Amino acid sequence: MEIKSAWYLIEQDQLHHVLSHEDFAKLAPDTYVLHQVFDTHREALNEKSRLIKLAINDVKEEVNKMAPPNA
Repeated sequence: MEIKSAWYLIEQDQLHHVLSHEDFAKLAPDTYVLHQVFDTHREALNEKSRLIKLAINDVKEEVNKMAPPNA
């Protein structure tokens, strides 16, 4: 059963995207990773934002590990 009003959160080329059903259906198989399907665009965007914030925090931790300690 297809839900044409669904919103898809995918990862493609190491970037997160939120796509409508119409755009999602155009994707070639094996070119993306499907993270989750949402009922509303807002829910999908909120989850995308959360994932980006997590990635930013991970990078901050890595940078802080490489930074020299303050004297």
